[in-house]
Amino acid sequence: MRTDISSMHYLSAAYFGALILYAPIFLVKPCLALDPPSDPALAISNNDTNVILRDIAEQFTFPLGSYSGLDVQDTVSENGETRGLDLVRRVPPGVSSLGNNQFKTSDIKLGETQWWYFPKESVNGKKSNATSGLPESIDDGTSEQTVSSDELRKREGDIVKRSTSVYLSLTMCSKPEINNTNGTIPDSVPSLPELNLYVSTSESLQKPGPGQDSSKQKVFTADEGYVGATVQADGDVFIGIAVQNSTAYSGYYTYEIAASIDAYFHSVVDEPFLHFVDSDIHAALLTTDNLTLSEEGSENYQQWMNLTPPFTMFAHNVNDTAISGLERSYCALEQLAQIGKGDRGVEAGMTNRGLGKKPKEQFYITGLNRTSNYSGILAMDGNSTNSGNGIVGGGGRVWKPMYFATKSDDNCAVLFNLTFCSEVAYAVPSNPDLGIAQLGSKYDKYAESLYKNFSYSLDQIQCNTTNQTSFSLAVGCNDCADAYKQWLCAVTIPRCADFSSNDLFLQVRNAGQQFINGSSLSPTDPRRRDPAQNKSRNSMIDDQIRPGPYKEILPCQDICYSLVKRCPAALGFGCPQGKWLSSAYGQRVSSSEITCSYPGAAYDLNAGRTLREPLGWLLLVTGSFWLSFWALSVDA
Repeated sequence: MRTDISSMHYLSAAYFGALILYAPIFLVKPCLALDPPSDPALAISNNDTNVILRDIAEQFTFPLGSYSGLDVQDTVSENGETRGLDLVRRVPPGVSSLGNNQFKTSDIKLGETQWWYFPKESVNGKKSNATSGLPESIDDGTSEQTVSSDELRKREGDIVKRSTSVYLSLTMCSKPEINNTNGTIPDSVPSLPELNLYVSTSESLQKPGPGQDSSKQKVFTADEGYVGATVQADGDVFIGIAVQNSTAYSGYYTYEIAASIDAYFHSVVDEPFLHFVDSDIHAALLTTDNLTLSEEGSENYQQWMNLTPPFTMFAHNVNDTAISGLERSYCALEQLAQIGKGDRGVEAGMTNRGLGKKPKEQFYITGLNRTSNYSGILAMDGNSTNSGNGIVGGGGRVWKPMYFATKSDDNCAVLFNLTFCSEVAYAVPSNPDLGIAQLGSKYDKYAESLYKNFSYSLDQIQCNTTNQTSFSLAVGCNDCADAYKQWLCAVTIPRCADFSSNDLFLQVRNAGQQFINGSSLSPTDPRRRDPAQNKSRNSMIDDQIRPGPYKEILPCQDICYSLVKRCPAALGFGCPQGKWLSSAYGQRVSSSEITCSYPGAAYDLNAGRTLREPLGWLLLVTGSFWLSFWALSVDA
């Protein structure tokens, strides 16, 4: 705000004369402080002097504003106090400034170069206040780009200067359009025009970019829509953004760019942290890896379980090219991915199912297409608790994509979050005429009703007794009850696979019934006469659900063996032998492929980075005698 000096004509003239007189001195000294008049009546404050000088410089054609790239500016101390007018260097035209953790958005045409700079005041300024985050840090394999010291010191001659780590990040939110002059998109999509980030800390190179002195700049290339760089600086950091020209594309990129002395505003993790559990024709279930190793009942464990889900995820059909080349950009995924957070087909929640019963986040994805392949991309909006400008990490984080597929047949449906069989989370034999809630209720209540018979038998065992009379010193009745429940849910709620699948570990079920569309297998098909294949494990499925022919991923053999080991011999449990065992149970082959079903099973578990415990889950066996592979007997 200008000071009205209409009543100070005498002073204005006097000080303008002084300004002319001391002009050479003004150009040499970074700050001019004029002596006040000896007459106290004529004395004015230093601030008034600064205002007057600014007014005079603006009203007269005085070269200070452009002389040798210098500018007249108010300077502010670290405490926010105005220190008066300084002559400061002015950056070249066309160079825009960035604030700490303040992203800017811009469009850049093909073949164009744009410039930004992160000023010295921000480089040497105070770090931002930390915001509340997750209860415990995640071992998520953060990119090596983020591993650097906050501050270093280097010696230049006899002067010690502070060197600060400056984190630069850029995400491409949209991309140019491919040229299709003949009205069709080519079969082979050409690579996107390359976007490069140039960085200079040299005052003699304030517009880095293509063709500039390579010894004074570093260049970083965007990969899948993201580029991050860390530089050490004690002054201004100059940035150039350049896009190659292309005859195959036209238009421009839209990008976000940010600088920070705290951490990357936008970040990526080049490790997977998301696992595919199962799918049906229109939905899929996925989970993160374990989020903490804390023991159940601990404060940290409860903090995780009570969290508002901190992650989000995106899903996109691999045959759609909308996000091709942009899979590491949060802003691109948020705008372009077919399936996204909120009301765009993603239902998130916390769970402790599987993998050692540790907290995880699960995602139920709907609106998918039948027989399709999708990329699933885990992401975090901002730093999980806040996002946007002024927030450390406010630009979001993106993990490495994983891939999954939907089923072809419509007689399998994904169930999870059941009340009794809480570990069930996979596709089960179904019928399109039944809603998901109705289907889940039928299975869950049936299993719970059967469990009652077992509990009556277990009540006859002396559980709370001395070591001398206990049935085992290693396990107790609670272990037996848990093992039986896991087995019971596994065999009453079988894991369903497409009948059209040719995987050798699958078991044909219910071949004697009609398909959902009314057709049937040929009367001469031997599977219609095989008692192991012409019906389901239990009659409830065939009588009440009527899924038609399907294939089952068998429960794992170790579930059966564990049940025998954990329960009293008086209950008479035993596993089938020979061909009966292979018809009733499957074998685990690897942790990346599901060849048999067990509680908490998910694909590519070996790709995670946290908990890796033997699950030791229990599978099926009978009460009083071993269970046949097609009928369920739970009478103890």
